[in-house]
Amino acid sequence: MKLLTRYRTRMAMPGRDEETLARLKVTCWRESYPGLLPQPLLDRLDARRDEVNWERHLQEGIAWIAEQSGAPVGFGHAEGAEVTTLYVRKADHGHGVGAALLTHLFDEISCFGRREAFLWVLEKNLKARGFYERMGGRLVARRPVGFPRYPEIMEVRYDFVLD
Repeated sequence: MKLLTRYRTRMAMPGRDEETLARLKVTCWRESYPGLLPQPLLDRLDARRDEVNWERHLQEGIAWIAEQSGAPVGFGHAEGAEVTTLYVRKADHGHGVGAALLTHLFDEISCFGRREAFLWVLEKNLKARGFYERMGGRLVARRPVGFPRYPEIMEVRYDFVLD
């Protein structure tokens, strides 16, 4: 894995980074999901509302943030053996940021004695699926995402064996 030196990663801190994570999630969804998720869903995203969720997520799991010149460009979150979130700004794709974040999360999961990790990704997100397969993920399941208004949107699960 190669992470260019212009990026730095750090652990997200409860009480400090909730707003950063919420804003970055909204930005990444709006950049990456047009055509994969319905536009009304993307239009309703609200970072301030999502901050409350991140307060809980940072208490129950662990997150890593990637920054370039102090500005956040990506982050990942894990809880238990699940990588619940991995987002990188579109402009920063292809520079090793996602791989570095995923590796940090796998290391955290391993520290708890787990030998496997998993994540769910939109079935139609072929770019992300290719990335997870290159990172060693094995496709094992498929299910509806769970948006009540959009039951046809599916996600797939990738399992990873941790070293």
